[in-house]
Amino acid sequence: MAATVIIGAGPAGLGAAHALGPDHDLLIVERGAAAGGLCSSFTVGGATFDLGGHAFFTKLAETDDIITRHAAQPLYRQRRNAWVHSYGTFVPYPFQSNLFGLPVDVVKHCVLGAVEQRMSPSGRPPRTLAQWIEQSFGAGIAEHFMTPYNAKLWAFPLADIEPSWTGDRIVQPDLDAIVEGALHRRDYTAFPNAMVRYPSHGGFVELYRPFIDAFADRTRLRTEVVGVDLDAREVLTADGRIPYQDLVTTAVLGEFAAVCSPMPPRLRAAALGLKHNSLYLVSLAVKPAAADERHRIYVADPDVPFHKLVLNSNSSPELRAAPAFGIQAEVSFSDHKQVSPAGLTEDVVDALVAMGLLRSADDVVESDLRTVEYAYPVQTSDTASVVAELRDYLGRYGVHLAGRFAEWTYVNSDAAFQRGLDIGRRLRGSGPTPADTKGAGLTDV
Repeated sequence: MAATVIIGAGPAGLGAAHALGPDHDLLIVERGAAAGGLCSSFTVGGATFDLGGHAFFTKLAETDDIITRHAAQPLYRQRRNAWVHSYGTFVPYPFQSNLFGLPVDVVKHCVLGAVEQRMSPSGRPPRTLAQWIEQSFGAGIAEHFMTPYNAKLWAFPLADIEPSWTGDRIVQPDLDAIVEGALHRRDYTAFPNAMVRYPSHGGFVELYRPFIDAFADRTRLRTEVVGVDLDAREVLTADGRIPYQDLVTTAVLGEFAAVCSPMPPRLRAAALGLKHNSLYLVSLAVKPAAADERHRIYVADPDVPFHKLVLNSNSSPELRAAPAFGIQAEVSFSDHKQVSPAGLTEDVVDALVAMGLLRSADDVVESDLRTVEYAYPVQTSDTASVVAELRDYLGRYGVHLAGRFAEWTYVNSDAAFQRGLDIGRRLRGSGPTPADTKGAGLTDV
């Protein structure tokens, strides 16, 4: 009988295993062919890509210390070179602080909207993401970037998204910064991820490679959990039953609740009703002559298929020296915003040519299209109460939730790792109060 079974070998599961330690009786079960979860990496045409844009930055001192100390090689540190493409031109990230260079009427609308909002605040807390954007930035910035960008990113009605997470994840410059950025091009770096790190060798998954390797002999890959007998405290797989004393799950909460027994039908339905969006990732290996120095490019234009470009080859000198340069487009979709994969790669390439990032489609050496079914959890008015009730119910059976989709909260890999650490320490009966991981990362808006 394993004292602790961990479902999922992503950052949260690895964090739990690390905190439990090499002397602890534990087993990690992972349904994928490799560990890493949403931090996995892959190559296309000689270029290295991740499952979406990744870079390491954190305000969590413990996670920072552990990741840095265990890194197989020093992490490469550099300034984040992010841009926004809007109205046919490029302005530095974030849009709201760098209006200079946009059409004059757009700049005027954005500045006046921000001034009017500061002079006449609503006085009522926003209840939706749509309201939060308007109250935070004013009508102009909302109309010209924040609203259309978030509509593309979330692929979900902004009037149905709960906004409590935004304060820690969306850059909110003061009015002086907005006005100054409208008057001239300047250097604005007042946000947590202005400096980022990345593995010196390989893709982002190498950040977690030391922990993957440390528990490789206690990790079962390609192992699908088909059931959890809560009363018997057993995990059911195609290969048999795995008894546990404590179970740490990083699995998608709805999918996990669906295979648990006993599980009240109302709770199972609530878990399955939690909202999320998905991503198509269009990864292009292009000729070195088409390389660009930017790291990220954000696009709110609804006529452009992607909301974000990740130029991952700029993440380290090793990746820049590869025979091909990597550009990845992220395209969100959901039941509310349906996107056909047919012809999507061609549409992305056409958009890159129109933006001047490629000379022609002939610059593309090789392409790859893949789907991330669970990309971002969407927070609605009932998300927190549903997760809290499930956490309480499952906790009675020795089940602990850790990570982005187990807890249905928008955290980056650093916070997921920290949440795993906190659970592992509690299971060992040691360690301080769990770290506050709220706002540990910053979203790309």
